[in-house]
Amino acid sequence: MDLTGYGWTIFWVVAFGVAGAAMIWTRTQKRRVSQAPRLYTEALRALVEGEDQIAFERLKAVATEDSGNVDAYLKLGDLLRRRGRVDRAIRVHEDLTMRLGLPKPDAIAVQRSLAQDYVAAGNHAAAESSLRKILELDRENRWAADQLVKLCEEAGRFDEAYEVRREALKRAGQSDGHQLALFKALAGIKLDNSEKGHDARLLYKDALGHDPKCLPALLYLGDSYWKEGRLDDAIEWWSKFAEIEPKASHVVFERLRKGYFELGQFGEITKVYERTLDADSKNVPAILGLAELSLKKGDLDTALSHYRHVLDIDENNISARAGMVRVLLEQKRWREVSHEVQALLDTTPFHRPAYRCKKCDHALDEPAWQCPKCRAVDTITLY
Repeated sequence: MDLTGYGWTIFWVVAFGVAGAAMIWTRTQKRRVSQAPRLYTEALRALVEGEDQIAFERLKAVATEDSGNVDAYLKLGDLLRRRGRVDRAIRVHEDLTMRLGLPKPDAIAVQRSLAQDYVAAGNHAAAESSLRKILELDRENRWAADQLVKLCEEAGRFDEAYEVRREALKRAGQSDGHQLALFKALAGIKLDNSEKGHDARLLYKDALGHDPKCLPALLYLGDSYWKEGRLDDAIEWWSKFAEIEPKASHVVFERLRKGYFELGQFGEITKVYERTLDADSKNVPAILGLAELSLKKGDLDTALSHYRHVLDIDENNISARAGMVRVLLEQKRWREVSHEVQALLDTTPFHRPAYRCKKCDHALDEPAWQCPKCRAVDTITLY
C-alpha cells in the first residue's frame, strides 16, 4: 500500500487511538472487577449487622460486576425473599440452576434457597422437589430431611414422614423411638377414620414397638377395639395409658367409666382413680371422679371432703366449686351455699379448661397429637 506522508500520519493516529482505547477499557475492567471483593465483604458485614438495604445494594453491584460469584446471587435472592419479593427470589435462584458444572456445595446451597423460596410462595410440591434433590446430592443432609419431614407432617403424609425420618436417623447412627412411634400412630389414626380398624391397629402396635409409652397409640388402640365392641381389650389399653402417664389419665377416665359400666363392673373405676392418686396425689380429675362417685352413693360428707381437697390444690377449680354448691344445697346449709356461689362467680378464668398448642396457642376441647391450626406435631399439652 502506497501511503503519502499525510496518509501515514492518519494511520498512526488511528492506531494509537485504538491502542489507547483498548488500554483504557482493560484498566477499567480490572478496576471494576477488583471492586467486587470489597463490595462483597461490605455486603457480608451489612448482613451480619442487620443492615439489609446496604447489603442488598452491595450484592446487586457484586452480581453485576462478577457474574461468577454464586454466593452473591444466593444471598441476593435470600434478601429478596425476606423482603417479600418471593417471585424475584425464585427467578434469581432458578437462574443459578441453569449454570453448568456447579460444584456440589453450591448446587446444594441453591436448592436450599429454592426450597425456602417455594415454601414462602406456598408451593410445597416444588419445595419438596428441591429438598429431595439436596438429599440426592447429600443423603446425610439433616436440614433437608428435617424440612421434608415438616412438609410431610403438614400434608398429613405420616407414612412418608416416618420413612424420611427413619432413613435420616439410620444414616446419622441415631434413634428417636418417640418420633417414629408418633408418625406410625398418626398414620393409624388416619386409617381408623377411614373405617380400617384392623390396619390401623397394626400401625398402633408398630408404634408401640418403637416406643412402648406412645400415648396416642395406647389411646386409639383402645378406641379402635371399643368401636368393634371388644370392651375388655379397649379397657386394657386405656388402663395402660393411665398407668404410663398418670398426669394425663383424665383423658381416659370417661372412656374407662363407660367401659366398666357396660361390663357391669361398677367398682373398678374407683380403683382406677385410687391407683392414679397413688402415682399422682394431686391429680384433680381423679379426686373429682371420686367425689362424683360419692355423690351418686349419697355419701355427701365424703363428696364434700373431696371437693375441698380439690380446692386446696386449685382454688379456682369451677367443677369443685359447683360440686360444693350442689352438696351444700342438699344439706340445706344456706349460708355456706351463698358463700360458695359468690366464690364461684368470682372464679377466674371462668371457662372450661382446654388443651393448647405450645406453638400457636390454639385451644382444643379434645386431646390431639397434631395441631389442627398450625399443623405442628406433638405440641398439644395434655395437662
